[in-house]
Amino acid sequence: MQSEALLDLIKRRRSVRRYDSRPVENEKILLLLEAIRLAPSSCNIQPWRVVVVDDGEMIRRLSYCAPIGTRVNRWMETAPLVFVLCADPHAVLHRAAGWVGSDCHDLDIGIAGEHLCLMATALGLGSCWIGWFSQRDVRKLLAVPRNIEIKALVSVGYPAAGIELDKPSGSENHRRSVNELAWRGRFQGAALAVSQESAGEQ
Repeated sequence: MQSEALLDLIKRRRSVRRYDSRPVENEKILLLLEAIRLAPSSCNIQPWRVVVVDDGEMIRRLSYCAPIGTRVNRWMETAPLVFVLCADPHAVLHRAAGWVGSDCHDLDIGIAGEHLCLMATALGLGSCWIGWFSQRDVRKLLAVPRNIEIKALVSVGYPAAGIELDKPSGSENHRRSVNELAWRGRFQGAALAVSQESAGEQ
C-alpha cells in the first residue's frame, strides 16, 4: 500500500455510533480477527484475547454494562458486533511492568485494537472504541476469568444511512497541528516547521 493510500484510510476512520441492521459477513469477521492476530506485541507475547459478541440480546445487555447510573452506551444496541478486547498478562513481562513505569499489555491491546478499526474501515465497516464500561458487569455477563483483564470494547458494523466512510471524515480539521504536538530534540524544543501541505492537513 502506498503511503497516500494508508493516510487516506486513516483519515476515513471515524467513530461510528449508529449502525445499519445488516449482519457482518463471517469472512469479514475473520479478516478483522486476522488484523488483530498480526499486531506486534512486547516480546511477541501476543496477550490479546477477544470475545466476539454477535447476538443482539447479548449486545443489548452489554450496552447496560456501564458505570452505575449511566446509559452512555445505549447507542451500542444498534451494533451487530462488539469485540471485547482482553489481555492475558504475562506473569513476568507484564506483572513487573512497574519496573519500567509502563503497562506493556495496555500498549499491545491498543495496537491490536487500532489494527481492528483500520481493517474495519478498509472493509467498509464503521467502528467505535468504548472505554466507559463496568469491568465487573462485563466480566460477569461474558464469563471472563478473573486472571484476564478487560481493556476495551469495540463496536463494529455497517454505518447507518447518512454516515459515509468513502471520504475523509473531516475530523482532521479539529486536530492539533503537528507543530503543536511534536518537537525536535526535547520536549517543547525546536519546532519541526512542518507545512500544512506536507502534514496532509486540510
